[in-house]
Amino acid sequence: MRDVAIVGLGPAGRSLAHHCAARGLNVLAIDPAPQAPWRPTYGVWADEIAGLLPDAALRSRIDRPAMAAPMPRPLPRTYVVLDNAGVQAHLHLRGVEIREQRLDDAGVSALRREARVVVDARGARPDPRRPLDDGPAQTAYGIVVADDDARPALRGHSGLLMDWALDWAPDPARPDARAVPTFLYAIPLGDGTTLLEETALAAFPALDLPELRERLHRRLRRRGVEPAVLAAPLKEEHVVIPMRGRAAPAPAGAHAFGTAGGGGNIVTGYSVAHSLRAAPMVADRLAAGQEWPQREAPPGAEVLRNLGLRALLRLDVEGTLALFDAFSRVPAPSQRAFLDRSSTASPLLTSMARMWVRMPPRDMVELVRATFGRGPASLAAGR
Repeated sequence: MRDVAIVGLGPAGRSLAHHCAARGLNVLAIDPAPQAPWRPTYGVWADEIAGLLPDAALRSRIDRPAMAAPMPRPLPRTYVVLDNAGVQAHLHLRGVEIREQRLDDAGVSALRREARVVVDARGARPDPRRPLDDGPAQTAYGIVVADDDARPALRGHSGLLMDWALDWAPDPARPDARAVPTFLYAIPLGDGTTLLEETALAAFPALDLPELRERLHRRLRRRGVEPAVLAAPLKEEHVVIPMRGRAAPAPAGAHAFGTAGGGGNIVTGYSVAHSLRAAPMVADRLAAGQEWPQREAPPGAEVLRNLGLRALLRLDVEGTLALFDAFSRVPAPSQRAFLDRSSTASPLLTSMARMWVRMPPRDMVELVRATFGRGPASLAAGR
């Protein structure tokens, strides 16, 4: 019997496999393409991964990226883009038995015959060929272009974490109040290129990629990005993140880790930094012969995040901009508490309260209505 079998070698699964092997555990890792490079662009806050990764695993560093809703304000933190190859090299799998195979839920459960602990780290969508679950999702469409071509979109900022300006709308002066608002994520990648991405933070039903592509092109044309650049980008990127993680529980006899186990922040979609931080702690428990940790998120904080997601799904355009403008003006510890997956209820509630009191009166009322008012049954049920 092996000590642990881990299915899935994305950031969560690979990190856990690496740390378990480093502690002397007998590890089996299973993935349909274990040597494949990771394709998504992963951005995290530098302070969240301090001491976890070397500089060689970082692709770019953006000091004080701006949030604009619509007034741009720099956020007092450093944001980094991971170098996927560097992260994979750092989280090496020496000493790990690797099996190239795609497993369904029954196959994951069957691993109990081979390992003392079975971990499902296949992500929120173990079979991406299936349609999205009937729940809220974050979606994004992005293009990678040369830094010079992207410069008009950044408007003089080192990077734009969220630019909620209304130039995505057909008529920015009179946007449809009930439309799903989107923001521009514009981050230099450190190799002479910049990712420009139109993102719907959370929507139900999910905003589709063709709509996001149209909005991105409309926004960038208005900012002076050349049409030829939009027609032939260096690369395209598509993002689909179920905000509540996987709709189904872990397969029988297995423990879920990472986004498969609810490791993502259901308000922001962030998950990678939390998985990188959690993996060494889980490996320590397994090496000590302790039980698998219970759900990582403090229950009170999850109630608050569920309310936050409900509000995001139901706020009108004006209310959304007011909320994130307020976020950009709260003290730095409150910004961290709102974004950090590990925050407990008290700092998270303080952060939310500080945001609310900084909103205009009309939008304070709108936020209360969106959070606690009646809505579609799917939202009221927490889906």
